[in-house]
Amino acid sequence: MDQDYNCRPAVASTPVAYAANDPVSQPPRVQAQIGLRQFRISKRESQATFWARFGVTQSSGSRFETGLGVPLPVALLVKLYVTGKLIDGDLLE
Repeated sequence: MDQDYNCRPAVASTPVAYAANDPVSQPPRVQAQIGLRQFRISKRESQATFWARFGVTQSSGSRFETGLGVPLPVALLVKLYVTGKLIDGDLLE
């Protein structure tokens, strides 16, 4: 009974192409980042003002808006804020 533990299962690696300017065809993470930027702009706030309420610097907020993963605690706060379950008085000023 000879087992080869170094074998990996075959995985089909079909590349997925996404249209650069079409948010519908973007992967979910990118869609969420685009949504954050659009939400901030709809509130007519600067990155510094918007992200400060979550304890995030302007430069980190900028990276989150352009595709860097948002840390889970910040993502939860932002989601609660966007859905209206948190208001400015509940967050850092």
